[in-house]
Amino acid sequence: MFLKKYGCVAVLVLLQGFFIRAIGQQMPVKRCATMEVLQRSLEKDETLRARYENDKQLIQQLAAERVSDPGARVEATPVYIPVVFHIVLPDPNEVTDKMIEDQMKVLNRDFAGLNADSVNILPAFKPLFGKSKIQFVLAKRTPANQPTNGIERVVTTQQSFTQANNYVKHASTGGANAWNSSKYMNVWVCTLGGGLLGYSTFPGTSSADEQGVVMYSATLPGGLLAGYNDGRTLTHESGHYFFLFHIWGDDDGACTGSDNVNDTPNQSDASSGCHSGVVTDACSPAAPGIMYQNYMDYSSDGCMALFTLQQVTRMEAALNGYRLSLTTSNGAVSPLKDNDAQMVSIDNPVNRVCDTKFQPSITIRNYGALPLTSLVINASVDNGPAVQTQWTGSLATLSTVAITLNPITTGSNGSHTLKIQLTLPNGTADLGPANDTLSKSFVYPTALAPPLTEGFESETFPAAGWEIINADGSYTWERVTGIAKTGHGAIVVRNNDYTQNGQIDYLRMPQITLANSDSAFLTFQVAAAIKTATGTLFNYWDTLQVLVSTDCGNSFTSLYKKWGGALATRSALTTSEFIPTASEWRKDSVNLTPWINKGPVMIAFANSTGNENNIYLDDINLYTKGSNANLEKQGWQITPNPTGGPLAVQFINTPVNLKAIIVLNSTGQKVAEKVINNNTPATLYQFNLNGYASGVYVVRLVYSDHTVSRKIIRK
Repeated sequence: MFLKKYGCVAVLVLLQGFFIRAIGQQMPVKRCATMEVLQRSLEKDETLRARYENDKQLIQQLAAERVSDPGARVEATPVYIPVVFHIVLPDPNEVTDKMIEDQMKVLNRDFAGLNADSVNILPAFKPLFGKSKIQFVLAKRTPANQPTNGIERVVTTQQSFTQANNYVKHASTGGANAWNSSKYMNVWVCTLGGGLLGYSTFPGTSSADEQGVVMYSATLPGGLLAGYNDGRTLTHESGHYFFLFHIWGDDDGACTGSDNVNDTPNQSDASSGCHSGVVTDACSPAAPGIMYQNYMDYSSDGCMALFTLQQVTRMEAALNGYRLSLTTSNGAVSPLKDNDAQMVSIDNPVNRVCDTKFQPSITIRNYGALPLTSLVINASVDNGPAVQTQWTGSLATLSTVAITLNPITTGSNGSHTLKIQLTLPNGTADLGPANDTLSKSFVYPTALAPPLTEGFESETFPAAGWEIINADGSYTWERVTGIAKTGHGAIVVRNNDYTQNGQIDYLRMPQITLANSDSAFLTFQVAAAIKTATGTLFNYWDTLQVLVSTDCGNSFTSLYKKWGGALATRSALTTSEFIPTASEWRKDSVNLTPWINKGPVMIAFANSTGNENNIYLDDINLYTKGSNANLEKQGWQITPNPTGGPLAVQFINTPVNLKAIIVLNSTGQKVAEKVINNNTPATLYQFNLNGYASGVYVVRLVYSDHTVSRKIIRK
């Protein structure tokens, strides 16, 4: 028998996403494109063709030697092949870990001949039932010697892939790069177009970075392709991976092709659907007929049941002759040691602290093979005395946990270095000391006094005392030149290119002390545009906020929040990158007066992404106005008086035991009132007498033990 053709000749009737509803239907499936892929490779490379023809003869010889000499089967005990699954889908989480684990069980049972449905093998073929010693195990180590579960998930924008190219095998074309194919069997799981279920590479017939199996995700156990979702596609393609051909020889029914295996009957063409009993054809016209239950046929998954003895011999010969390096790979050996705690990050402080005493927070990972139940953590500043934290818990292998450490004291104002070291995981020596320690620089700055201005004219950005918090490491605040309200420089967040919605990037100002002032304000120039019509429901919008914090940025209060049409300074919708003209800037302001005498405060600009368009800032100015002499003398004042409507009652210090502020008209009727919440006292309370008649009014302060009244005039 002789293989005469390299094309995988099955009639294409399945369209993308079409499901076979009945296993018994005789519906041909384009199950495999391995031979098409081979033919394309050979046509491109005559050297490869010559090598392939030589290898084809050599594998015949190796397999024959093993048949005649059972002692040549070096695989007397199971041989384990490390496998990595590259899940390449728009949503790779659609393929669960359990689906991959179930696929591995199917693959191992099929190769070992332990599949329960082997009882259905036709009696005439049962003596030919082969059981291979080749077994498969999910990789436990990446090529970079990092621990893994053998499953790599890659998000792609490609809706489907094809056998006509190898885009799925390269990150540069929307796929995933192979792991070292001499150490791993690479399996790419994706959406395949054209009704195709999978394809594979024979040994030596492609470049090393394209060796492996590609399979349609719907064929995994639990997949959506009824009749072909029991996991047998990977069994079929793995047969090709170990040099098995299709059982009918790919000869378009001529009966002259061959799979080069002597114990498989001649067969005219691919089977489809699910047969039963003896089936004959032009190439095998008498019983026992064709072996439609063979994994290298095209029958539906529920009808496949066996490799033959000589198919097993051929695969093991191919393993020994061409893929032997897989048997000595350390890919299935975990790099983890029993007890190993890893410092992942120092999360706090981010860049600064606002007090001499602070509590660092860190994230650790259990990098050990055993559960992590206890740990001793040492923290020091500038190599000073260590402050120790005892941690207990239960952390599974490769899991992470955030830990807040005991307070530590920094020294004077200025720059410092925090060092964190993990010791004694589970009360014993750490077996991976190289990942135990991290250091981080931070600043304990002197709080500044207003005024504070920033026009982004300096090339240094952010300026001293300013900082950017860019949690996702993507687009963030950046300085631009030639686009400004005044001067030459401004800053921008390029939301036009920032496609991840809901990401927040902070520009934090230096610590400011607002004291001995009558009022405080922040002003800035903003320019923004949108590409989506205002009023569009359920749309993500770019959002700009101004935030204030009194606890060094651990929590913030929003003082200003604009998005959509309220934020935009260009009226027209803009789908290209927004670059403002001189007239497309707006000056906005924020009242900071309530934070006077609150201690040091931190002001931050926060951009939240909605992939609308760019937001620019320029000419930031934080300033105060000095205290009024009457306020200094009397401790409180009403301004303006007379008033045209707006009215402010201001205290130089937070009033004690104040219960309410009431505004009465000339007849003693209450026209406005603010009940004071002593949990959140303030120094400024605002009223508005718009809509009330001109005349004399009385503002009354109601304390717990007395009242104070003062007249005002409504103009």
